Amino acid sequence: MSIIEKLSSGVTEAGNTITQKAKGISEQTKLSGEISKNKTRREEYIKKLGESYYQSQRAGEEADLGELIREIELVDGVLEKLTESLCQLKGIVICEKCGTEVMKGSAFCPSCGTAVKQPTVIRCPKCSAQLEAGSRFCVYCGAKTEE
Repeated sequence: MSIIEKLSSGVTEAGNTITQKAKGISEQTKLSGEISKNKTRREEYIKKLGESYYQSQRAGEEADLGELIREIELVDGVLEKLTESLCQLKGIVICEKCGTEVMKGSAFCPSCGTAVKQPTVIRCPKCSAQLEAGSRFCVYCGAKTEE
């Protein structure tokens, strides 16, 4: 392989790495925005729940709060999935005790010292990126993973 081919190959690899990192940052930004929107939705539902309960108690009536509770639970599920995806992209896990972001591979939380559970990882068959076990598609290149 000539020096020109080696340099060209190196530049191509560097370009691919930069592109992957840019896609990762873009995806992190999108996920963070979705998390923020859903947190706002959740707060609005909680306010409605409180207001409905207050008004029913004030009027001496029984409040039907089931629909609002289901909406909150739905938003909670969405928030959980979005947070998992964001953690995967950022290469972190959340400490179950104190909520601190901990780098994957760390054995203990740097804030509270709790042992950190690490997710099982797999490799993307196309770009070799580390993915959480159970991922059906690569978050970096979009390739379907083998199950």
